[in-house]
Amino acid sequence: MAIIMALILIYMVMAAQFERFLDPLIVMFSVPLAIVGVVPTMLITGTTLNMQSLMGIVMLIGIVVNNAILLIDYINLMRREHGMDLIPAVIEAGKLRLRPILMTTSTTVLGLLPLSFGFGTGGELQASLARVVIGGLTASTLITLVFIPVVYVSANLALEKVKGWMASYRSEAVTELAMESDN
Repeated sequence: MAIIMALILIYMVMAAQFERFLDPLIVMFSVPLAIVGVVPTMLITGTTLNMQSLMGIVMLIGIVVNNAILLIDYINLMRREHGMDLIPAVIEAGKLRLRPILMTTSTTVLGLLPLSFGFGTGGELQASLARVVIGGLTASTLITLVFIPVVYVSANLALEKVKGWMASYRSEAVTELAMESDN
């Protein structure tokens, strides 16, 4: 229930921030990518699904969404302020945002690495949170850097087609109305 609430709140905040409904939807496509790394990590390390690992998943969703927002926001910036076309803006944003995304991921993973070993009193309780975040973040970052730009381009091309179809439909309707009024 907490994860569903987190996803809904994330979407609502992003829709307000982006002032569009499509961009937050694209960002939300990155959330399932986190599970790609969580499940194998839990199986390999023998970590159970408990309260700490669920908190780790919520934390992971926030980090993964942040990485996708960094990428999409910069693509929009390149298109809006620099007047770039879709594909060049995606490529340029990918180049320029790669380093900050990798730095965020590497510092988070390296910071949680000692915790994931579970040393010390109560360390095993906190280890599941660290393992979930490390596994999910490692896999989702690598996938997100490729997947989000592809989804962004596909969604925007589809949106342009729909807008073109609607514009041609409207112009046909206006032409028909003009012809009927002439008769």
